[in-house]
Amino acid sequence: MALTAAILTTLLASAAISGQGAAPPPQPASTAPACVAIMLPSARGVDGDATVFSTSLRELFMSYLTGPSIRAIALDAKLPAQAIEEARQKECGYLLLTTVTRVRHDGNGVGRALGRAAGTAASYGIPYGGSVAGSAARSAAVAGAYAISSMSYATKAKDEITLDYRIGTLDRVTNAPMTSQKEKAKQDGEDLLTPMVENASGAIAAVVSKP
Repeated sequence: MALTAAILTTLLASAAISGQGAAPPPQPASTAPACVAIMLPSARGVDGDATVFSTSLRELFMSYLTGPSIRAIALDAKLPAQAIEEARQKECGYLLLTTVTRVRHDGNGVGRALGRAAGTAASYGIPYGGSVAGSAARSAAVAGAYAISSMSYATKAKDEITLDYRIGTLDRVTNAPMTSQKEKAKQDGEDLLTPMVENASGAIAAVVSKP
């Protein structure tokens, strides 16, 4: 009986020593957010400076495509081939190409959108002052608000806005199918752009978030 007890004690001691050296159970690896690189959108039929509007529209997309599991970056390249290379250098796996086209029902309202945009920051309640980070966030907010304000202010009833976009990995985006949304304004000053961008962003996020 004493021998059996001694053997049991030895086995228990060996198990304890072995347990001390055992590796801890593996922890789930943190997943990096999916990255969407956004080339400057192409804008047709908009008032004022098309580059300013396109930059604003890109900021609007970025505001929707930013969260815990997704991030968006702006690209400087203006040609798709160069945009692909820039996205690759910035270690971003997806590229978004977009075009917005407005077809007017009549010729009224030409040239008024850019003047209206001067008061965009105030009309959307965007504050001034504060930190550098806060200033950058406000700049993005102002840009996004410009896209909304300028487009909606100049929109007349029966005007049509079309949003076309391609989303894909860097090696497939040029052959990715084009997705189109088209809306017709029911009244003057209707904001068609924001819900279109929101809807497109939801579909884009679903694509890039696939395992």
